[in-house]
Amino acid sequence: MRIAWGLLGLLGLLLPRLAAADDLFALSEIEAPGRSVAAELADLDGDGDTDLFVVSLVGLPPAEERLIRVHLQADGALPPAPDYVIPVPRFSSVYDIADLAETPGHELVLLGPSGVVLLSLGTPEPTPLVLPVPGATTLGPAEDERGFEPFKLVYDGLAPEPWIVVPQIGQLTALAPSGEVRAQLDVQRRANYLTMPETGLVAIESDFQAILDHPKLALGDVDGDGRTDMVTATRHEVRVFLQKPDGGFDREASRRLPLGLVTPRDHIRGSGGVSSVARDVDGDGRMDLLVSHVQGSFTDSNTVLRLFMNEGGAWDLTAPTQVIEDEGAINSAALVDFDGDGRLELLRLSLRFGLLEVIETLLSREVDVQVAIHGLDETSRAFEEKPSTRKQVSLGFSFETSRPNGFLPTATSDLNGDGYRDFVSSGDGEAIEVYLGGPGGPFDGRPQRQSMETTGVLHFGDVDGDRLPDFVLFNPHHFDAPVRIGRNLGALKGTAPKLTAPDAATETRP
Repeated sequence: MRIAWGLLGLLGLLLPRLAAADDLFALSEIEAPGRSVAAELADLDGDGDTDLFVVSLVGLPPAEERLIRVHLQADGALPPAPDYVIPVPRFSSVYDIADLAETPGHELVLLGPSGVVLLSLGTPEPTPLVLPVPGATTLGPAEDERGFEPFKLVYDGLAPEPWIVVPQIGQLTALAPSGEVRAQLDVQRRANYLTMPETGLVAIESDFQAILDHPKLALGDVDGDGRTDMVTATRHEVRVFLQKPDGGFDREASRRLPLGLVTPRDHIRGSGGVSSVARDVDGDGRMDLLVSHVQGSFTDSNTVLRLFMNEGGAWDLTAPTQVIEDEGAINSAALVDFDGDGRLELLRLSLRFGLLEVIETLLSREVDVQVAIHGLDETSRAFEEKPSTRKQVSLGFSFETSRPNGFLPTATSDLNGDGYRDFVSSGDGEAIEVYLGGPGGPFDGRPQRQSMETTGVLHFGDVDGDRLPDFVLFNPHHFDAPVRIGRNLGALKGTAPKLTAPDAATETRP
């Protein structure tokens, strides 16, 4: 192994930092030579313990190496040095994690130009399993020059076995874990090209640049027949593919719904945007549709949310159930079940870029994000006009990197095991802040906070098997930055005693 462990660094890793009395997480660090662009917690060798892999980019093109460093848990701890290092298969673009092959543990599912590759990380010399797809090239023609991103490729609920859904140009191909083709769908294709005229006055890196957009994919029952359908959406159109009684799909969409929201001005200059989210909002088993339309650019933005509740197995795009407009702001909308009651709340993140806001951002180097949570009114089947929770969160911003100082806020995990989703932010890159969820949403009280460097990307997982989320934090924008592991100490308010008992890990491990 070409890993040089400094004596002091090794001692620091072997002796994890002692947790203070008020700490929320016990922190440890793993040295990561090169640039860490991915890190995940998963059972890689099938022994029931959670392991770690880190994808590192060492050097720069054309001499760059892409390596997977595998840390297998032993004696209740992740080792500071990798057990072995595996090269990333050539041209791998994005990845997912799933247990699909006969090999023990979870595999890395990698998207390549002509299909997917299943790579077991439970052995130091794995044999990649290549699953080709027929038709057009995939949206992974080459590796990402600057990173390695997660992307959902494996879906449950379409059949008794999981399906690998491969995005291609103008097509989706669904594969069984064996590689057998289960379905092929014709989907929207979008592209924008840049070719520079040969005037001799301007020099650019390449002669031909292209941005390819693949439609968003959502799964659920649209028509109410109890079968799982597929929905694809771009800024221009929503397509519905209804699953047939035999479990298959027609290649052509069952329904094509033009949105017609993009203005001529935004279309020409490439500004604005339309994002569609298909989810079962009210828990009746049928998917509803939320369409977010941002018109204009930073200085003249306007956001309109349109909710279309499912009526009789369809959406009437001419008659929205609800319209929410926010003038002078760019909104990002998400549907989250914060209280676990089976109905989704509307989470809105709002940014304003008026003259005063721009001046404040330049002076403070912070972006103020307004967070609002709207509950669902069961009588009107629409979201309550007045948010149940409203909070302002400041995100530190670096003008050197053009990125936030810390990780992006997340509301995907229940950190104290009480059944409510919690909101986690990065404290301007200097702390992890947890706003605990509850009946009134995650902002009823002050956040619980632990100081630490939080620059980078945060992923959750359960390292010690106590059913409380732990995390791995890595920084893909700096070389040789350590990977940080945070083990949940069960110190957050409302954590059940059974989850903090010393023998909880052995009692609750599956």
